[in-house]
This record gives sequence, structure tokens and C-alpha cells, in this order.
Amino acid sequence: MIALPPLDPDPGCIAYIDTETTGLAGGAGTFVFTAAVATPIAAGLRVAQLFLPEPGMEAAFLHVLRNEIDQAEGLATFNGGSFDLPILRTRWVMARMPGEFSHAPHVDLLTLVRALYRHRLENCTLRFVEQRVLGYERDDPMPSALVPDAYFGYLRQGSREFLEAALEHNRLDVISLVHLHSRLLRRLQGADVDMDADDWLALGRHRWRRGARADGWRALRNATAFARGEAAATAGLLLTRRLVRRGSISGADRLLGWLEAHTRDDIRISLARARLLEWRRRDPARALAVVEDALQRMPEEAVGLETRHARLLRKVRSRRDIRDVDRTVQLDVAAFFATNQ
Repeated sequence: MIALPPLDPDPGCIAYIDTETTGLAGGAGTFVFTAAVATPIAAGLRVAQLFLPEPGMEAAFLHVLRNEIDQAEGLATFNGGSFDLPILRTRWVMARMPGEFSHAPHVDLLTLVRALYRHRLENCTLRFVEQRVLGYERDDPMPSALVPDAYFGYLRQGSREFLEAALEHNRLDVISLVHLHSRLLRRLQGADVDMDADDWLALGRHRWRRGARADGWRALRNATAFARGEAAATAGLLLTRRLVRRGSISGADRLLGWLEAHTRDDIRISLARARLLEWRRRDPARALAVVEDALQRMPEEAVGLETRHARLLRKVRSRRDIRDVDRTVQLDVAAFFATNQ
């Protein structure tokens, strides 16, 4: 049992699992030789660590591990969806265990880290995430790459020195997952006070992709409200597309106009507004004005705007010619009737 401060938010009855294996390749020749399962309970954090002393005891090892997992309402891992759980299922089959290696609903914390923090992180290894997201730098007794060698040393020579370090490495990993999950849940709620436009944009994209559209819309709106920088502009453009799909063309036009007034050096906004005015509002004159204003503000973008500018200019001139012809005809008709009265 390990003391555990109150988690805010509380993830609930979740079993956190981390495994150590004899290699990273997977397949029938890769064994899981230790697994740590951490479960928050009223008295603190219960950590159960299972160890496979020899390959012949794998069936008993897997049976006890499954019993540990089955007690929880959910399962959380770090890259478990791609690594830990597939290997455990393979080992279950190889050990000729009955039924399937099933488990409660699973959340892969690595997936959440990539969705919510990738823009802040050079890489998403658990060690790096601990440092940058949790603000914790551990004194790890053994690098991950050396963990399999410690187990092989134990099997061949009975050496326990490096094995203890490997087991401690496994325990530290699983304890980190508990705190990381709570931290990620707080970010999913948008409750971090230091979130900037990039953070809100990442959250909005993730929530929208997951079907939480109201939360996604709110996060994108918060990102747009920063009104400067690439992330705010990107969030505003995403909102604009959704407004157009809903048929709110005037709302999209107002939002793009607001963005254009506040973000003067992002060509994407001017292009989006020009397209909206030309094709959705059928107003090439205003679209031309937007393009010409963008050319004055961002002359380096002239090459990309030349074709659009030329097309809009032709449209505007064509409409003026038609209006001039219509006005001339109207004057001629009026003069004809005046003469013949």
C-alpha cells in the first residue's frame, strides 16, 4: 500500500497496468515476465506486482494477473493498446488458457498525451512526459532498454541484483500512470489555468473527433479568442468551416472578418474569406477587396494570389459591363417613350 494524495479529478475504480517483457518485437517468443497493477482505493494506492520466475509458470502468472484486472471498472495503460494488451492476449493463447484474455474498457494514456500535449513535447516517452507534464524527474534505477537483460541474467545465472532494479523500474512506471491519468482528465475538462491557444486548439480537435462536439466547439472558441498566432487562426478557421456546414454563411463571414482584423499576417484567413465571399455570398467585389488588402499587407504572398485576383477582377469588370449595358438600355427605352408621347 502506498500513500496517495487526493486525485482531482478522481479517475474512479481504474486498474493501471504496466508490463515488462523479454523484448519489444512481440510475437510468440516474447514473454511478459513482470506486471504491476496499481488500483486507487480509500486507504491509498494498492500496487500488486506479479513476477514470472520461470517460463513454465506462465499460466499461473496470467491467471492471477487477469484476476487483478477483472476487479476494476476500467483499465489504463501507457501504449498498452499497441503493446501490452496484444502481447498479453498472445501469451494467453500460447499458454492454452481457456476463453479469451478480456478486460474492462481501456484507455491508452499515450494516445491522450499525443492528442493533448504533442505540440509541447519533443517526444512522448513516459520519462519525458513525467518531466514536462507532471513536473517529476525520477531517479530511475535502470533504463528501459536494459530491463530484458536483467531478466535473462536472472534465468541464466540466478542474478538478483539487476532484477530488483528492473522490478523497481516497473513499479515506478505504474505509479506514474495514476498521476498522469488524473492530470490528463483535468486537461480534458479544460480546467488548467495556464492553457494557451495551442492547448485549447489541441483539446478542441480531440474532443470534436471523439464526438463531444459541444466541448470541442467551446475549446476551439477559447483558442480563437486569443486572436493572435497560428493556433488562434487555425481554431477560427475550423469554427468557420463548421458554421458553413450548418448553413450560417453570415456568421462565418463575421467570424472571418473579425479574425482578419486581429490576425493581419495569416494568409489563410484572407483566402478563406475571399472564397466565402466569392462562392457562398456571390459577392466578387468584396472578395476582390479582401484579396487586394491581403496583397498590400502580405506582398510576399502575391504569387499565390495572382490567379484569384485576376479571376475576381474579370468577374467584377464583367458585372460592371452588364450593369452599364442595362443602364444604357433603360435610358434608351425611357428616351423612346418620352419622344413618342
